[in-house]
Amino acid sequence: MNLQRKLKLGLLALALVLVASAVPANAQQLYRATFTLPFEAQWGSTVIEPGQYTITVEDALGQKLIRVNGAGEQLAMFAGISNSEPYGDNGKLVFVNVNGLYTLKAFSAAAIGQAFIFPVHKSRGERAQQQVTTVGLGTN
Repeated sequence: MNLQRKLKLGLLALALVLVASAVPANAQQLYRATFTLPFEAQWGSTVIEPGQYTITVEDALGQKLIRVNGAGEQLAMFAGISNSEPYGDNGKLVFVNVNGLYTLKAFSAAAIGQAFIFPVHKSRGERAQQQVTTVGLGTN
């Protein structure tokens, strides 16, 4: 019985990997912009170095997929919470300083009228400093 359960979990994991690998082939790019990150920053569970980056938003099987490429980094994440916002020319990234490490809090893709909100993880008992930094995006 334990072997059957392991087999089922293994097959489920394999199916998820196959679905995830098929997503990039079917994704339609909705937004593309470039930016210069002047500091080390945390994006989800990944810390990226300062440098030149390209950010894209893709529609993949009904979900928004955000990709960040540059400075030797390649990141892809499904967007969680998003809000509608007024359409505009330029987007922006909003970072909050958590114990000296800038952490992505929000991404505004004004050209498509979407803002994406990211959770800011803190250790128990810690509070995010009120220092908020915004990085402007240039459209391609």
